[in-house]
Amino acid sequence: MNPLLLTFAAVAGIAGTGTGGAPGAVTPTDLEARTFTDGAGHVLPYRIYVPRGLPAGKKVPLVLFLHGSGGRGSDNLHQLTDQAAPLVFVQPQNQARWPLIMVAPQCPLDQQWVRMPWGAPTGKGQRPDQPTWPLAAAIALVEQLQKQYPAIDAKQLYVTGMSMGGYGTYDAAARHPGMWRAAVPICGGYDETKVGPLVHVPLWAFHAADDPTVPVARTREIITAIRALGGHPRYTEYPAADHHGHFSWIPAYGDPDLLPWMFGPHPAPPRP
Repeated sequence: MNPLLLTFAAVAGIAGTGTGGAPGAVTPTDLEARTFTDGAGHVLPYRIYVPRGLPAGKKVPLVLFLHGSGGRGSDNLHQLTDQAAPLVFVQPQNQARWPLIMVAPQCPLDQQWVRMPWGAPTGKGQRPDQPTWPLAAAIALVEQLQKQYPAIDAKQLYVTGMSMGGYGTYDAAARHPGMWRAAVPICGGYDETKVGPLVHVPLWAFHAADDPTVPVARTREIITAIRALGGHPRYTEYPAADHHGHFSWIPAYGDPDLLPWMFGPHPAPPRP
């Protein structure tokens, strides 16, 4: 099996806050398929979940999910069928406690959320000055959705992703630190020289020590760099004995403390 791939069936029994294959569980096709055009000739497919029956005037969070490289394409589905774990946010029992809008764009096959090598031992000095167009389009999409849905609380925007999407999560948070109430990068990496803006972003990172695809050192160096600047990121590292390999997003999104942490109290980040 490609270490970047995981089918929906493979995580049907996900533990923690998710329901996986339980009766009534939300599946990828329950999210509406749409496309976003960025004005520069690029079209970004995306899926969106909007809770029904929200009381008038109620404000809800928005979660932007950035998939891994195995979810790339143009079918506007594989970004979620490649891995079911992120659907934890829209499962019925979690929507009952934390109703929210979830959006999951799909990166094209020939692109990345942030153009950095995944398997290199370090990302120091490797982040490009400009974001890739898929990431820029994803940010613009979130901005458009806030205009389209008045129910979105602009102070409760969240970004999360795994593998290639973990890189994208760091990049989105670093380039737009005042935008996010919290960020959750999983088995990703970044450039330790560019983490200054992340000091004030509530962040919980996850990685497995035995990850053969994205070295765990990539997360360790980012966490160390943020802490050296006075930040207080949360970090969970799964020991090699747990044998999660590259699939650390399964226990991460299944962690029963994740959603309460994300939607619980955080210091207000400085805004421009």
